[in-house]
Amino acid sequence: MATQQDMIILQSQIDDLNTNIYTLKKNQADLSLKIDELNRNLTSFTENSRDLNTEISKLSSKIDDYITLTEKKINTAAKIADQKTDKNEKENEYLKETSQFYKGLSLYSSKKYELAIEHLKEYILKFPKGENIELAHLYMAESLYELKNFKEASIFYSKIMVNFPSFSKMEYVKLKYAKSLLEMNDKNKFDEALTYLYSITKDYPNSDEARIAKELLNIHKKTKTSLKVKKQ
Repeated sequence: MATQQDMIILQSQIDDLNTNIYTLKKNQADLSLKIDELNRNLTSFTENSRDLNTEISKLSSKIDDYITLTEKKINTAAKIADQKTDKNEKENEYLKETSQFYKGLSLYSSKKYELAIEHLKEYILKFPKGENIELAHLYMAESLYELKNFKEASIFYSKIMVNFPSFSKMEYVKLKYAKSLLEMNDKNKFDEALTYLYSITKDYPNSDEARIAKELLNIHKKTKTSLKVKKQ
């Protein structure tokens, strides 16, 4: 039979065991609290991560928008720069054109016909579609006429009639063309000259050119009675 001493020892062991069980339960409770806190922290971290990802996505979108806007601004600036360059080039080209033409015109006005021809010829070659191309041909022809180079003059008067049919002073061009042909003293050109003179009197009856054309017709009819005027 167990003695009283044995019972005391057993009771002591039971108390220790209960103490250990209490300690384990307490530790378990503490651990459970820590796990719960860890879970809360993990949940909070997850939510923060989601928020951070959302912010990152928003920031990325803003960056994309900024890049797009910047590219648009760069493209717009580039277009404006190109337009300014084109405008400057056109303005420079226009200045060169007008300078070339008016230099030739100034020389013609100063009766420096040979120099005028050089400048006007250069203008015609460089600016075949220039603003003053019709007048350049006219003053080229006029300069050649003044130098009594009637053959070359007739060529340029003819170019005006063919290439610029809407020229505002066509009656004058036709008259000078006819006079150039007459001055050449070429029998093969005589009939053509009279034909042009007659057409002036018919097409521009009230003009000064028509009056001059009539006078020339009368003169050459008397001196060349054998020539017939071709009526249009």
